[in-house]
Amino acid sequence: MESSLNDRYKIYLLVFLTVFVYFWNFWYNAIWIPNESFYAEAVREMFESKNFVDIYYNYEPRFEKPPMTYWAVALSCLIFGINEFAIRLPIVLMAIATGWITYKIALLLYDKKTAIYSFFAFTLGFQFVINSRYASPEVPLTFFLTLTIYLFLKGYKESKILYIYLSYTFLGITVLTKGYPYYFVAGGIVGLYFLIESKFNLREFFKKLLSIKVYIGLPISLVIGLSWIVYMDVKFGQQFWEVYNKETVKRAFGESFKFMDIFFYPTVILWGFLPYSLTFYYGFLHSFKKFLNRHSFIFSYFITMLVIFTIAKGKIPTYFIQAHVPMAILVGYYLSNHNPEGFKKYIYLSSLVIPTAIIITLNFLLIYYFKLDYLLYLLALFPILYILRFKDIKLAPFVSMLITFMIFVISLLPMVEKFRPYKQIGQIINDNIPDRYIPLIVENRFFHNLPFYTKRKVLRDYSQSQILEYSNKNRFMVALVEENTVDKIPNKTVLWEGYLYTSSESRFAVFLQHIKKFQKGESDRFVKMYLIYKQ
Repeated sequence: MESSLNDRYKIYLLVFLTVFVYFWNFWYNAIWIPNESFYAEAVREMFESKNFVDIYYNYEPRFEKPPMTYWAVALSCLIFGINEFAIRLPIVLMAIATGWITYKIALLLYDKKTAIYSFFAFTLGFQFVINSRYASPEVPLTFFLTLTIYLFLKGYKESKILYIYLSYTFLGITVLTKGYPYYFVAGGIVGLYFLIESKFNLREFFKKLLSIKVYIGLPISLVIGLSWIVYMDVKFGQQFWEVYNKETVKRAFGESFKFMDIFFYPTVILWGFLPYSLTFYYGFLHSFKKFLNRHSFIFSYFITMLVIFTIAKGKIPTYFIQAHVPMAILVGYYLSNHNPEGFKKYIYLSSLVIPTAIIITLNFLLIYYFKLDYLLYLLALFPILYILRFKDIKLAPFVSMLITFMIFVISLLPMVEKFRPYKQIGQIINDNIPDRYIPLIVENRFFHNLPFYTKRKVLRDYSQSQILEYSNKNRFMVALVEENTVDKIPNKTVLWEGYLYTSSESRFAVFLQHIKKFQKGESDRFVKMYLIYKQ
């Protein structure tokens, strides 16, 4: 009884710390560039124009993605105002909710203990947590697809048709989040599952399809999911399709297939699903003979996504985040039920010990490399203390990754913000040049979040000659220019000067490396720029 009570308090503590990592300082950093900038600025322009259907970024139509993520962010901004907190809040809430839905799916398939472990395996998956810190469609897509799968599974297993119809509804919303290819993803998952459940008997397979009212539900889903595409076709026609097809059809079929593409996502899993990627691979290989019975749904879920995204020519690591749900549930099953003997025991334990040791070591190196607060070394010791106190190796990888993200949100992300003065630049421009009809000109490059912070159009990639020509023709000009241009513009006032990072922040590890080099005096990826105002 006492052991059970201690376990309960341990679970409560770990859940609390997980929620802490998701929520702590999620609003602190300025809008990240480039990806988050599209959603932040598009929503700001929605409120400015009072048009919440057409999507514009930097006052130009943006057709690349459907509107659901924009609408979720806009709803939050309607309540809390247009700021970093409101822009990221729905992403954080959907991220935590996806962990809860993962728990519920595991509970439907297995038992409560498996569900708890599945929650932990999913919520601190390395790639998923990173994407929960900024506004982009990956977390909303994972949330809506996971909710679609859960509602289907609950309706099918408990013979509740209302849940089936809700599943079709949220499938349409999933398509409104990322695009019509997710009809094939969801259909592939359910179709393969029904084939396995029917023992590949086609008569039984079609009987199962009829039992979930596919002839009613699919049209409902199509009406919801394709409504935006129909509207955009009517309003923008070929202009829309040229961009949208590039984002969908060409990404799927536009490049030649290479043999090494087979290994792209299996490699991504190794780092993207840390700290339980090795445990997943152990469970996947060990369960191979059970995939047609005990783990048929998990197998269908994972294999469908692996096959579809491997066949698709365009490959980006974030595409596979939705597959973390079945992977986490399989890991949860093994953490809950698996107690191997002999040689298998050592392989299984190695899948837990190796990532734990690697992550603890990297935590110490992270603190040392960036000269973070010395008290963080005590925090980095916590996984070792946890193992000694609870004699628990199963959750040790989770605890070690928890500490990694605590270091990030407490210390590293605030430190990084010192090298991201975009909000300051926007404030200076709006304080000194309130007339928003005057655009901001940026020399030789583009900082994607400046339209959001300056609240005006940004003219990007202007050459020195273009800037000088604009200066000669216009009485007013506000521009971010490089050092060799600033002295050539007469009658200007320098409002700000400083260094800006010239590469994409999406490659965050590379960004951190260049920050460290910049601190040592190597500024090859930072450029000194001057904010000038001519009147």
